Order: sequence, then structure tokens, then C-alpha cells
Amino acid sequence: MKRYGFIFLLFALTSAYAANQNDLNKLIQLKNAQTIHLDLSNADLRNYPFIPGKIDLQQANLSHSNLSGVDLSKMNLGGADLRYTDLSNAKLNQVNLVDANLEHANLSGAELQHTDLSRANLSFTILEKTNFQQSIFTKANLSCANLNEANLSNTTFTEANISGASFVNTMTAGITGYDSVVDQNITCG
Repeated sequence: MKRYGFIFLLFALTSAYAANQNDLNKLIQLKNAQTIHLDLSNADLRNYPFIPGKIDLQQANLSHSNLSGVDLSKMNLGGADLRYTDLSNAKLNQVNLVDANLEHANLSGAELQHTDLSRANLSFTILEKTNFQQSIFTKANLSCANLNEANLSNTTFTEANISGASFVNTMTAGITGYDSVVDQNITCG
């Protein structure tokens, strides 16, 4: 009964403007369609102006893409596939990267301040000289990641996996949750 009520309401509202039945059917199909996630894999997106709210990158496939130097601040990249993506010198401040896959990505020199990386996969990721001030790594996988010279000031590492990660000359002032990290002896070769 609900579906027919919706169709009747659409027909009643649009009949004064002579909408045809094909247009109404398209609206109904659109309403019932599942969300389609963007596939931008293997793309060179260095010159694309990403504007928050104009494009939905949640669960998008950006694997093997070049986003070097791009400003993605305040974007929602939750659940996105960013494996092997070049994000060197990119700006990802205040970004949602919850459940994102950044395995083998290059984020060297990037800015990720106030960014949520909870449950993100950052294994084998290059994070040298990356600024993560006040970011969240709760339950993130950082195994075999390179965090040399990164700024981790005031970050949260509750239950994060840092097994095999490299922390040479890394700024770690004010880290919270470090007492619960997983740090096992593994081979990263």
C-alpha cells in the first residue's frame, strides 16, 4: 500500500504540470536504486578541484590513482579503496577515512590533521614526514608502515596495530591510547 501511495502522490503533484508516466517511472526506479560508488581507479586526478558536498567519495574506488598535491580536506572518504594511490603532499585535513583501505599508498609529506582513520588499513603505507596532528587511529592497521619523521602529536592510537612499523625521528608528544596498541614482531620484507 505504501508504494502505491507514493506513486499516487507523485502523480497528483506532477499531473498539473503534465508529467508523463515514463518520467514518473524513472523517479520510482531512482528512488529504489542502490547507491553506486564511483570508480576512479588508475586515474590522474591531480588537477581536479574536489569540493566537499559536490562529489561523494565515500566507498569510491581510487586505487592506483594519482592524487599527489590534491586538496581533499573535509571530504568523506569513509570505506574508500585507496590502495597504491599517490597522495604525496596532499591535504586531507578533517577527512573521514574510517574503514578506508590505504594499503601500499604513498602519503609522504601529506597533511592529515584532525582526520579520522579509525579501522583504516595503512599497512605498508609510506607516511614519511606526514602531519597527523590530532588525528584518530583507533583500531587502525599500521603494520609495516613507514612513519619516519611524521608528526603524531596529540593523536589517538587505541588498539591500533603498529607491528613492524618504523618510527625513526617521529614526533609522538601527547599520544593517547598507546598502552593498548598491538606491536608484534613480524617480518615486513
